[in-house]
Amino acid sequence: MRALPMIVMLAAALLLAAGCGGPEQPASPPSPSSSPPATLPTGAPPGGTSTPPVPPDPLVATPPPGGTALDPARVTTTGLPAGLPTLVWTTGPRTLGVYGRAGGCTESTATVASQTAEAVTVHVTQTSTSTGPCTRELRYPAFELPLDADLGERRVVLTGEVR
Repeated sequence: MRALPMIVMLAAALLLAAGCGGPEQPASPPSPSSSPPATLPTGAPPGGTSTPPVPPDPLVATPPPGGTALDPARVTTTGLPAGLPTLVWTTGPRTLGVYGRAGGCTESTATVASQTAEAVTVHVTQTSTSTGPCTRELRYPAFELPLDADLGERRVVLTGEVR
């Protein structure tokens, strides 16, 4: 008697297996009236050998719309912690722009620390706002800082801290 339930379960399993896996149908050849397969655009001319244009690298910083990047030779970054962006831009003779770094549990600020006839010093701070748990997204907020006088040919010194 005890073997009967086992036989019924085995028979049911065989029936299910037989119903699920029938013989495969061979693929039918394409009919002569079918259209050719679609092709993906590559950016190269038909039959040409040129390579498609390369999109800009999203990890390379560029100024926001309306900004003009300052020549990196005019920017001193030795006082900036590793990982903070070094790009400086202007949006007019008296407006200087820099990026901060912020994310899940961090905020960023930027201030003009000093202005002399030779240089403008900008201080960027990244501050932890929580011990966690934190999400791991990373943002680079743009800061535009007003200057007391035209930047002219002055150097820009970036300093900063992560706390």
